[in-house]
Amino acid sequence: MKILITGNRGFLGSHAHKYFADLGHAVTGMDIQEDIRKGMPNENFDVLIHFAAYVGGRKGIDNNYWRIAENAELDRIAFSWAEQHCGKILYPSSCAAYPVDLQHKTGTPMQEDTFGSSDTFDLYGMEKLMAERMLEFCKIPSMVVRPFSIYGPGQSMDYPLPAIIERAKRKQCSVWGSGTQTRDWVYIDDALAIWNTLIQRDDSITVNIGTGIPIDFIEVAETIYELIWGERVPVERDTSEPEGAGHRYADTTRMKSLGLECPTSFKDGVRNMI
Repeated sequence: MKILITGNRGFLGSHAHKYFADLGHAVTGMDIQEDIRKGMPNENFDVLIHFAAYVGGRKGIDNNYWRIAENAELDRIAFSWAEQHCGKILYPSSCAAYPVDLQHKTGTPMQEDTFGSSDTFDLYGMEKLMAERMLEFCKIPSMVVRPFSIYGPGQSMDYPLPAIIERAKRKQCSVWGSGTQTRDWVYIDDALAIWNTLIQRDDSITVNIGTGIPIDFIEVAETIYELIWGERVPVERDTSEPEGAGHRYADTTRMKSLGLECPTSFKDGVRNMI
């Protein structure tokens, strides 16, 4: 396939660029968000994979609301261009776009159809919701994926796992907030394999990408410290820092019905990062 990847220097985009190129696809990358405003390529592609966005971890989202709002314009430009130049779109939305009440309930996985309320946890989630709405009007098929907490080698220190690993290497076992907040941790290689399967489709679909296993940050910090030092120690909690949503993990029923899975265990994925 001939694939255009926007945001190909970011964590997800760079991994995707290498992965699809290694599989033999003809991959073109657009480096930075400003390139989209200057003009999309005047040529046709089989698939647009649209990663370009302003993100940056919890503080990056909380402290840069106006930049996050600009993602809507990046999405509009990319989707409008794709209608004329692409056969289909793969769009990474986010679990952050689910209704905020689901993100406060323990033991409640997020299912694809429990979606659509404008009452999201933050502006980042609201913008992702808007992007999905835009794609409903697109004249070409769109594969919308809602990834949960993707992690892996090369991830920025703005994100929790690299930061927790670096602190653990200094013999500090600590988390932001209460540590009771849960996430569904997805290893990057598992997400890449799922994306590769989905771009073979010719019909629109929306699907979660997750393990269906919630792991809280206390367990995360304990596991990382143990992998590095061979022992478990008490976890320090820095309640002066933001902790984000309380609970996020995927209902994987639809994903599994498509023959898709995220088989990498959290320990194995983190070991690869370390």
